[in-house]
Amino acid sequence: MTKTAKIIIGVVVIVLIAWLGYFYKKQATQMGNTEPIKIGSIFALTGLGASQGEQELKGVQLAVKEINEAGGISGRQIELISEDVSLDKLNVAGSVAHKLVDIDKVMAIVGTTWDEPAQAILPIIEAAKVPMVGQNQTRALKKDNPFNYFFSTWYDNEVGVRELLSYAQKMRLKKVVIVRPIGAGFYQYVSDKISSNAKEFGVEIIEDINLNNPTVNDFRTDLAKIKIKKPDAVIIVLNGFTGCPFLKQAGEIIGNVPVLSTEGSGDYYALSQCSKSMENLYFSYPKETSEYASFVERYDKAFGASPSTPSVMTAYDALKIIAKSLESTNGEGGEKLQKVLAQTKSYKGVSLNDISFDELGFVATPLDAFEMRTVKDGKFVKIR
Repeated sequence: MTKTAKIIIGVVVIVLIAWLGYFYKKQATQMGNTEPIKIGSIFALTGLGASQGEQELKGVQLAVKEINEAGGISGRQIELISEDVSLDKLNVAGSVAHKLVDIDKVMAIVGTTWDEPAQAILPIIEAAKVPMVGQNQTRALKKDNPFNYFFSTWYDNEVGVRELLSYAQKMRLKKVVIVRPIGAGFYQYVSDKISSNAKEFGVEIIEDINLNNPTVNDFRTDLAKIKIKKPDAVIIVLNGFTGCPFLKQAGEIIGNVPVLSTEGSGDYYALSQCSKSMENLYFSYPKETSEYASFVERYDKAFGASPSTPSVMTAYDALKIIAKSLESTNGEGGEKLQKVLAQTKSYKGVSLNDISFDELGFVATPLDAFEMRTVKDGKFVKIR
């Protein structure tokens, strides 16, 4: 064999090896791109808040089901990894967050149920550069730290508070007592917003009662004290645990004094247990969007019941927005995903027709996003 022939053969071998290397690398990349995209969720699935957290998880599961059935994200299926953290199990919040980001290697997280678990988790996901989109957190979460990797599809609670106070003004309810289960998180935030906006609507807060117990169900002592104050109305941030006991006892002790509350009072479980007592309850609640009816139909088909809290819709939207952003990053997470999420504008959701994140990562909420509701003949009805 001549020297020239050997050189030609050598070049051909080198080119062949390079081509085979490129081919196998390309094949490996394509195979890797078929692996599921892991997304975590953190909700209260047992303990305090479980009635809400379980439904929030179902909202996310419905979104995952719809996305996967439509082909996934860039051809990759979503693998949802769900964890349980409730208000009464805050001690596990840190370990749950580390599991999701360090062991499961999730691209993003949806959660949590209420502010308190999120407060413990946000420093962890910020350090790990794993975006989290919350479905029912208040703006108090970013009061002292911007947390660039946290976003929220939840409404601005101040808009709901102002609708509530506007109703009080219309009904000439000038002197009110605030009652809140604890002096922290959502309860403290809403209480502060009521107090800071009250004067504008001609409402005077004559007392602010902190019960220091989120699971209290005996309000008789506090209601007796409230009766002495002779308020025009009582404002309480209710939840599934406190709703019926408070309303029943209020009817017995303070009679027909109106009880005002936030969207947490629109609880279908409470409606099934004490609808008569709820006829003296008036609460602000997010308006239904053009996509709401279709969502409820799909949710009912999947789970055999309608959603009973607005955070089901915001949880569903949170997962959908994460998926849409991952499409834009071609499945990449971290800083790239954070930047795309931050640019979310005019997303048509089921909770709001236009979901746009502001400079802090919270959804911009229209001033007319809430309405007033009460209960009549065992059904929630709009009154304003």
